[in-house]
Amino acid sequence: MKEWFKENKWIFVGGIVIVAAILTPLILFIGRNHLDQKTFEALGLVGDFFGGTTVGLLTLASMLFVIASISMQRKQLDMQQDELKMQREELAKTREEFELTNKTLTKQQFESTFFNMISLHHNLLEDLEGGRYYFNKFYNSLSKHYKHSIKLYWANQLLNLKNRHFDKFKKLLLTIYLNDQKIDNLSNHLHNINSSDFNKINLIKEIEIKSNQYFSRIKSDLIDDFERKEIDGHLERCIDNTFILGYLQTKDSYRLNYKTRHLHDYYNITNVEFFENIEDEWVVNFMKQSRKETLLNPMTFMKKTTYEKVYTQKEEQIGHYYRNLYRIVRFIEDEHFSNNSKENEKEKKKYRGILRAQLSLMELLMLFYNVVYSEKGEKFKEILKGNNFFDDHLIESKFLWANDKDELAALK
Repeated sequence: MKEWFKENKWIFVGGIVIVAAILTPLILFIGRNHLDQKTFEALGLVGDFFGGTTVGLLTLASMLFVIASISMQRKQLDMQQDELKMQREELAKTREEFELTNKTLTKQQFESTFFNMISLHHNLLEDLEGGRYYFNKFYNSLSKHYKHSIKLYWANQLLNLKNRHFDKFKKLLLTIYLNDQKIDNLSNHLHNINSSDFNKINLIKEIEIKSNQYFSRIKSDLIDDFERKEIDGHLERCIDNTFILGYLQTKDSYRLNYKTRHLHDYYNITNVEFFENIEDEWVVNFMKQSRKETLLNPMTFMKKTTYEKVYTQKEEQIGHYYRNLYRIVRFIEDEHFSNNSKENEKEKKKYRGILRAQLSLMELLMLFYNVVYSEKGEKFKEILKGNNFFDDHLIESKFLWANDKDELAALK
């Protein structure tokens, strides 16, 4: 009842006003018999008053009904708005459910294709000769060919020096020749002593002094011997000099490594000590620069040339493997997992991690060399760059080249 009155109060009040407007003249008309003529006639003025009043009341009642009508329409509009809001909420929920369902189906389709590609990857790996061990052979072959590339580099260095600065070229050959003879003379003295005397105080120092004195006496004869022989013969021996190649190719290599037979003592001279303690400063700088370009900070073109040569030999076996890996990574990068960029990248990182987990350490290293040093790996390099794909999974001790870590840092 209260609710009804609350909702229809203006209609109720309007009805009362209408009833009052109708009853007022009726009551006066019915009660006229109790009035005298004069008093009744005087009621004309009163009638005019009540007529004006009745019209006003009826007008008021009309206004109240209009207000009631407006109130009811507003409530109806409010109800319609509530209904529309509920409909919008329902539609939003339906859309969210649809998007979630669609997202789930899309992800299922992606994962189905992704894991099929992973399965194909394993099949391609099994088809390689030796399976995963194939990459160890690839690595060893690359190392072997790079050493050969260093020998070619050294030969070109000498030939260029011969053609451009013959005096310096001859000086280099003579200096290396004399120092080779000097160290060979020291080695002979070491092997001629009794091992029981090896640990005598200052014995090594005495041997070094005697060796140097002997070398000083025969030095002019050695120079004459050098001059009598053809310069091209010295060039060939210098190109094939294993100690020079060891200095250019290896971090730790020895020019002299003497071990006593019984006492197990060592007397060592490394190739670094040998070549970088030569008295001629120009020769030392020439050797240092050559070592820098081949070992300490290898030139990019040498690494790329070597890799391309080995890859070309193995492309028939390994090409399909790398192309499939590229397609898997490309497939991940092209997928849109979420409108949120962070969430999208998080999903991509997850699938890249799943792919990386399929690769052995040697596979990862050789993939790194493929994307960095192969012309055909340029596209692969572009999609891996900035993704930190290799993370910390590459073992630096396995790097063939000292500056590989710089190439790796550039990919992160």
